[in-house]
Amino acid sequence: MQKGEIMKVAALRRISWEDGQESAASLWKQARETGEDLFYQINRQVRRHPWRAVAVALGAGLVLGALVSRNGKA
Repeated sequence: MQKGEIMKVAALRRISWEDGQESAASLWKQARETGEDLFYQINRQVRRHPWRAVAVALGAGLVLGALVSRNGKA
């Protein structure tokens, strides 16, 4: 490789790295906003329907408990 080619490759790597960093930051921001929105929606639903939330949590706990307590028995 000649010096000019090496410089081109180095520039392309730098651009790729910067694009990757921007993409990662954008994805992180989007994930954080989605998580905050999901938390807000769940909080709102629990406040509107507290007994339904208790029933869902109880049902989920029973299902998970039954799955865990099987200890691999078929």
